[in-house]
Amino acid sequence: MEDWQKDLTEWMENVAVSVEGFVDELGQSVEMAAEDFQNDLLREIDQFLDDVFTPIIDISIEEEFSSYYYYQNYHEDHDLMLSPKIEPTHNVHPACRGCIHYHGRLYGKHLFVCGMHPYGSNNNSCPDWEGN
Repeated sequence: MEDWQKDLTEWMENVAVSVEGFVDELGQSVEMAAEDFQNDLLREIDQFLDDVFTPIIDISIEEEFSSYYYYQNYHEDHDLMLSPKIEPTHNVHPACRGCIHYHGRLYGKHLFVCGMHPYGSNNNSCPDWEGN
């Protein structure tokens, strides 16, 4: 083989190695740029969703609590006025004292004692009694 052919082959191999190195570096740079873009995009989307939905969630939570407190403060008294609660004593429904089932609301002229015994237990003890 002649010298010029040998030099040309060597030069082409060097160019091929250089082009391969350039393509590898370019691929790595493109991958890094794509990762950075994806991370930035996800961060921007997350920030956008946070900016849009956080006020809505805060408002709905605030409305939920304010309606709960409104109900507790204003409607509980009306319930007591319409059907006052009568607590059991040692003379009136003694078997009901401390029972979790005791309702004790007055509806008109009738006392509703509990779901199992609407008029109360006839004994000094109740088979359905459960404490707190």
